Amino acid sequence: MTATISGLYGLFQLDDGPIAAADPVMMGLTVDGPRGAALAAGIDQQAPAAVHRSDANGQITLLVGDLDEPEAMADRLALSRATPPAELARAALLRFGADTPALLFGEWTLLDWDPAGRLTLMASAARRDRVFFAVSGGRCAVAPDLARLARLAWVDDEIDPAGFLFGVGRADLRSRRGGRTMLRQVRQLAPAECVTIAAGGIRHEMATVLAPQPRRHGTFEDAVAEADLLLRRILRQRSARTAMPAILLSGGLDSSLLACLAAEERATGQPLELITSVAPAGSGLADERGFADVVAASLGLALNPVVPPLDADAYRPPDHIIAGAGGPFLSNRHCLTEAFQVAARARGATLLINGTYGEMSVTGRASGATVAQRLRAVARRMIRGRPPPVAPSDTGAFHVRLAPERLAHLPDEIDHAIATPPPLSPADPSGGTWGYLPGIEKALGQANEFYAGALRMDFPFRDVRLLRLFAGMPLSFFTRQGVDRAPARHMLDGHLPDSVRLRRTGMPASPDHIARLQRQAPQARARIAAFRRADVGEWLDLDWLDQALERIATHGPNDVGDANVVQLTAINAEVLTWWRTRR
Repeated sequence: MTATISGLYGLFQLDDGPIAAADPVMMGLTVDGPRGAALAAGIDQQAPAAVHRSDANGQITLLVGDLDEPEAMADRLALSRATPPAELARAALLRFGADTPALLFGEWTLLDWDPAGRLTLMASAARRDRVFFAVSGGRCAVAPDLARLARLAWVDDEIDPAGFLFGVGRADLRSRRGGRTMLRQVRQLAPAECVTIAAGGIRHEMATVLAPQPRRHGTFEDAVAEADLLLRRILRQRSARTAMPAILLSGGLDSSLLACLAAEERATGQPLELITSVAPAGSGLADERGFADVVAASLGLALNPVVPPLDADAYRPPDHIIAGAGGPFLSNRHCLTEAFQVAARARGATLLINGTYGEMSVTGRASGATVAQRLRAVARRMIRGRPPPVAPSDTGAFHVRLAPERLAHLPDEIDHAIATPPPLSPADPSGGTWGYLPGIEKALGQANEFYAGALRMDFPFRDVRLLRLFAGMPLSFFTRQGVDRAPARHMLDGHLPDSVRLRRTGMPASPDHIARLQRQAPQARARIAAFRRADVGEWLDLDWLDQALERIATHGPNDVGDANVVQLTAINAEVLTWWRTRR
């Protein structure tokens, strides 16, 4: 069976008339019987049980994903606790409208079609699958796959300059793009967003997910005990939905805490795998295996070391990984991510559990310097005024090196976004509480299926229940008795040795990453001729890239920032080339 990106798929006619005959073929959707005004499907080949559907008198409701507290929501809606998930989600939509993502816990996407010609699309607070949609006249198409939508004859597949530039922008710039994608006609649903589409227009509404929380009163010990119970509940819920979870274990505080609690909360007899990134044998590079070994031994579990294959190309992701990104590509660790996937499948794992984003809550740092930095960042963001213009020789607001002509003539939308300070966000600390950290929107926006057929990468630390619990905690709780990251260290007391529990520093996630960039730079240079033939030079500075790769091949990158810009410029040259030649 051909792998398909998971999520919501649909074709809809918003006015009178059936769906065009060619459109289901282009979208890969099956038509049973006469073509009507709506055709919808939910797909998740890795977890078919996560697809929920309700049909009644032409009404179609599709929920793809999982609800974390369905019983509580059923009680709130005065429904039976046995109410099927799609029906429960629709009842929540009817009661709470656009506020539903703030109240319906879990990671899911929702499609609701009213035969009167109204389509509602909605996403949970944390993104599970992408939702792209295109509207033209009375036609509407929905898919988690940007390239799939681009097959439709009425969707222009030419790259939109502003959409692409937003996509390769740094965090502040990307936060201004709204629903823009690299295709002018296609929009993407944001986490916690509700979009209603009808013949009369499109309405966008956002739920307030990161609501300010009252300052918590009570003891540190009581707060940590509550956090411990909640994190255990989160891991228990997620482990119960899969056959064999695998923890990505570094031996750092975040992953060690998840490994420890997951081992204790899994069902009786449920297997649990531990996978860790190590340096290539004989390389002499430092890695975290020693710490991971301590955790594995303490839990009585085997450790599976992983090294990306020697020929895994850091500058050229495989086509299926590019396709899964749904636009510009900003991950510089795809070789390691794919190595985790391969190792997990080989062990029979069905879900990867990742400790990323722990710093947003349980393992957050609140040293005096960190608090001061956060407050200074707030002050800077309150100052209104235009920042210095981006010089043509500088990457400025972008993760890639743009072609000089492109940088000199940025679209008005990009110029305006660069010139306007970002709005204050609920991440800003106030009243001496933890609040929500800057960057939390990035955490919530990460889809957890990286490409068609990939095992899902679960991020328990971004669970909105956990984020809200910590938002009201006093900052002093994070430096309890002079110990930083105190809540997590307290949770692990008595569970893991102090060599792990009190560890202060980490190591690179991918030990051979920099060496790989240097070793593979010559073959990346050899790709530049293909980039020129695909007119990538209209977008990216290929002369600069050629010189930068030559320098890295000889001397290595200057620093991490230099390595990232060069690598991401090369990767996005591959994205543009793939897009031009994908058919």
